[in-house]
Amino acid sequence: MKYGDILSNQIRVKTSKAGGSGTVIYSQERLGGFHSYAITCHHVIDDAITVRDEWDPRVGRQRKKEYRQLVTTEFFDWAASPHGHRPLTSSIDAEVVAYDKNHDMALLKLRMVKAAQAVAELYPPAAIEELQVGDAVVACGCALLHDPILTHGYITHMGDEIDYKLYWMGSANIIFGNSGGSVFVSREGGHAFIGIPSRIDVAGWGTPITHLSYFSPISRVYEFFDEQLYHFLIPGHSHTEEDCEAERAERQSDEQRRLLVDTPTTGSE
Repeated sequence: MKYGDILSNQIRVKTSKAGGSGTVIYSQERLGGFHSYAITCHHVIDDAITVRDEWDPRVGRQRKKEYRQLVTTEFFDWAASPHGHRPLTSSIDAEVVAYDKNHDMALLKLRMVKAAQAVAELYPPAAIEELQVGDAVVACGCALLHDPILTHGYITHMGDEIDYKLYWMGSANIIFGNSGGSVFVSREGGHAFIGIPSRIDVAGWGTPITHLSYFSPISRVYEFFDEQLYHFLIPGHSHTEEDCEAERAERQSDEQRRLLVDTPTTGSE
């Protein structure tokens, strides 16, 4: 299949109220099983995150506590389906392990112990400056929550800032449901992931202009991984998954210590 390397790494992401797309970006053996991760948009999984004010007896006051529901991810298997028929699907729960509303990104850890059937190749960090306006791209995602849809186009603009974040624009048509999916360029006989579709231009009374599609570029995806201490997902990075787990645990401990130190004692003003 000419685009099998793209179609096979795409997933449909569903919460109790919304849905969109995602891309499997990592699946490596660890501790007798496999750890697999997918990237999507924050707004796709936003309603899976709830923040409540609850009493914390450790600090003797109300504080915000976050709850994250599992989301459903659906995989597509074209090889197991007769020619001309829809792909077989299977579903797997996933945890929201990291997110950033400003980046409009979320990282999902798939609850599976086997290797993912396909993993997207991420565009190399050192080669990002080679990408230019006019490069041919393929967008893919579960448009209107359909099975993954392929559309072709070009990088049409680079450097727009929306809500203080960098976005690129492509002419490959996307629509609602593509959010969280992928934009690829051809590279060495395959396709390399260069961004996440997240928004489209609108005209008049909110009419979507599907060929004016914005995506979060791969440089900002790597920025998100760095900020969330998931460096091991960046190609060529020296950190291991274990290293990153230790960094995140240390950060959490530091934040808890600061919380206890900054909390007034009972009866103080």
